[in-house]
Parts: sequence; structure tokens; C-alpha cells
Amino acid sequence: MKKLLLILLVIAILLFVLKDLYKSSEKIQTNTITPTIASPTTNRPIIGIHYKMIDKQTALQNNLIEGAYVTQVIKGSPAEKAKLQEEDIIIEIDGRITANLDEQSLYNLIITLKPGSQVNLKVWRNKEIKTIYVII
Repeated sequence: MKKLLLILLVIAILLFVLKDLYKSSEKIQTNTITPTIASPTTNRPIIGIHYKMIDKQTALQNNLIEGAYVTQVIKGSPAEKAKLQEEDIIIEIDGRITANLDEQSLYNLIITLKPGSQVNLKVWRNKEIKTIYVII
């Protein structure tokens, strides 16, 4: 009986530890996606990506940097033409830092840009910061 209780206790401890390990090793979830796509008939600026904001806690847990995590680059978009890639993290848009913004705030920042203008993006890719110019 004592052996059975000891085995059950060990199993319970292992399950608890494994649950915590699983939570800390989860990849960034991208189930909340905010598009920056506009209809061709509108006169709004577009970059052509789907993104998920990375907050400070997520950045620390995943050895990343805060900003807009690109989950998808739309084919034929200004982002694709500028060679923006999935898994890039946009940390600045025309000198405006994206850290501490939520999806809606970043979308609001993008729609204030002038259509047809060249936008300077600072992007974190493979632990290096790159500058990418996008004509929106």
C-alpha cells in the first residue's frame, strides 16, 4: 500500500512539472490576427501582413524582442515586395517604436501613414536588426 501511494505521489509530481515545462515551451500563439490589408478600392495605406503583438513577458519567455510578430506576408503585397518575412518582428515603423502597443494601436499607427509613401521598418530577424523600406 505504501509503495502504491509513493508511486502515485511521484506520478502527480511528474505531471505537475511536465505541465509547467509544456507551458513555458509553447510557441507564440497566433490565433488573434489583425490584418493590415485594405480593399483596393479604399485609399488606406497597407503593408500586407498579419501580425501578433509580442509583449515583454512573451519576449522574455521565448528569447525574442517586443514588437509586431509577422505571422503571414500576403502574396503580392508591399511587404512581400520589400522582402519582409514570416517570423520577422517589426520593432519600429518610421521611427515609432512598436513595443507596448496592442494590435489595434499598431493598426491605427499604420492607417495614419500616407499611401504611396516609403516607410522605414526596423525588423528583428535571426537576432539581428535590419532596416526594410516598404512603399505602402
